[in-house]
Amino acid sequence: MNNNKVKNRFKNISHLSMNVLPTALLLNAMPLFAQQNAIEQIIVTGTYNPLTMEQVSSSLSVVDREMLGQLNKTNLAEVLQSIPGVLIERQGGPGGLAVASIRGGESNYTVVMIDGIAMNDPGNSRGGAFDLGSINVDSIERIEIVRGPQSAIYGADALAGVINIITLRPQQGHQQSISASVGDEGFQQAGFSALGAGDKTDYAIQARVRDSGEPVEGSRAEDSEINLRLGWRPTDAHSITASVRYFDGDRSSYPEQSGGPQFATSPALDYTDYTDKSAALGWQFQIAEQWKSHLQATHYERSELFDSPGIAPYNAIPPNGADTEFKRQQISWINTLGEQGKLWANVGLENRKEEGDSRGYLDFGFVIPTDFALDRSTDSGFIDINAQLNEKLLLQASVRNDDTDGFGGETSNRLGLRYQLSESIALRANRGDGYKLPSFFALGHPLVGNANLKPEKVDSWDAGIAWQLSDQLNTSIDYFANDFRDPIDFDSELFTNVNREQIKTSGVEWQAQWSSVDNRVGLRGNVTYTDIDVKDSVSVLTGRPQWRAGIAAHWQLSESLRTSLDYQQVGEQFATSQHTGDATLQVLDDYQRLDATLFWSVSDSLGMTVSVENLFDSAASTAVGFPAPGLLWRFGLQWKTGQQ
Repeated sequence: MNNNKVKNRFKNISHLSMNVLPTALLLNAMPLFAQQNAIEQIIVTGTYNPLTMEQVSSSLSVVDREMLGQLNKTNLAEVLQSIPGVLIERQGGPGGLAVASIRGGESNYTVVMIDGIAMNDPGNSRGGAFDLGSINVDSIERIEIVRGPQSAIYGADALAGVINIITLRPQQGHQQSISASVGDEGFQQAGFSALGAGDKTDYAIQARVRDSGEPVEGSRAEDSEINLRLGWRPTDAHSITASVRYFDGDRSSYPEQSGGPQFATSPALDYTDYTDKSAALGWQFQIAEQWKSHLQATHYERSELFDSPGIAPYNAIPPNGADTEFKRQQISWINTLGEQGKLWANVGLENRKEEGDSRGYLDFGFVIPTDFALDRSTDSGFIDINAQLNEKLLLQASVRNDDTDGFGGETSNRLGLRYQLSESIALRANRGDGYKLPSFFALGHPLVGNANLKPEKVDSWDAGIAWQLSDQLNTSIDYFANDFRDPIDFDSELFTNVNREQIKTSGVEWQAQWSSVDNRVGLRGNVTYTDIDVKDSVSVLTGRPQWRAGIAAHWQLSESLRTSLDYQQVGEQFATSQHTGDATLQVLDDYQRLDATLFWSVSDSLGMTVSVENLFDSAASTAVGFPAPGLLWRFGLQWKTGQQ
């Protein structure tokens, strides 16, 4: 992609090199993750220590490696589109922004993590919302989505929920894989992975490159990724992990709210060049039979170079750009005490340091600098208690206090209950609150920033029922209600960011799964209904349809052939645009999409896939003037070898 215009704007750019600190993570010495249809799943999100599904009261969904393979998507946004309660807002093709909203909350109320490391950057103009295009689906082992506020576990920012991307994990023995795929409109992707585990050590190495082509005019994205994970168990009581991730990408698209390729009055594009770096190091020590200690640290760093031509006729949005750098370092100490499955607690401390630096400009015919730099530190203490009172009743309670420079203390609480009403029916209920600190952009931008902003807060509750109707059929339904207070928004009259009054969201999430007795045929269905009530009539929430539904099917045609179908229906939604020179509000039509994939196991080592996206070439707009991609084909090969 040609980024000369970006590079000329900023001649003195230096991408930060990643400090190799005693940085560290997270959840080492974890057992291999079970598949969705296994007897026992291990959950690591929304909890301080790994738990089985029966030890979790939260509303959650898991997308495992098998389901990822059946969906066979090229980007994370399309995978999450099939999850109840998750709404995706996109700007056309792969070069446009793609963000996730959970239960009607703002996209920056969702914390997106990779292997437990938060990827949200509070220095960006989106208030910290994470672009889902910054993850390659082929690198993912599984995804855990926890709905509802999680500040009692993760502190600031997790007002609506958490999406945790878990990368490929070591397997017993040694396996290697090479994959390549090509498709319509210039799509190309290739990758390599090597996984292995022995008695004392394990490793996972991945390298991938991707060119998403140009399925929508002006919308392109290219990226490359390297992941390395090492594990060492010197004794039965000790385990150590280390991991490094490097992701580099660039993308182009018509400017957001410009009217896109259909209505924009100028063909000039936004260009973004960005790099994500993260590292982790963790030590787990079994001090006593009922005392396990985790000492863990993580480092995350994002560099982003953005250049936009603005939106003609430039009344509201002139040419602009920014060179931003953000760092987050986090150290935590977690002690798990007691007998898990009966009565156990997690007690610990955490320190988080964040630094953001942005060098930007606005061009009104004369250049106005928009530089800002902020930092903050948060000290936290927490306790999480779990009690399996009897075979049927599980109670969970978490309390966390975060003390942040300039904001004082915030205490977050969470209560959860799970009751096994019968062998086939389980009830669950949760009540929690959460908060989000104002982003560095909202606080510090010299033109629109407001240093007096208050943290955004939420009170939330949900209740649900899960019913195993038979060995082949299960279903669940949840009701939720959120009361968001002091949401941050841009006030065009005051020309600054302000705290609004209140937003209430409520709704229902339903999902079901069926498989044949021989497991050769399977169906998954989901429906999400979200009602949004904005108390301040000045604001309208965009990109959040009231209704969304989907159904996915897979069928093992023969020993070597299988197929899958994925159907999604998205309801009407509000969208805004500035292409006329004034802000206009429009309603985007509902749309449908059907994807199909055929898998052929040529041999034990070689596999082949043929996919067709948007099989019926349905027309749709994901934003005003931004069409969704039409019918696209894709062909892929994967070669595997190794020994158990």
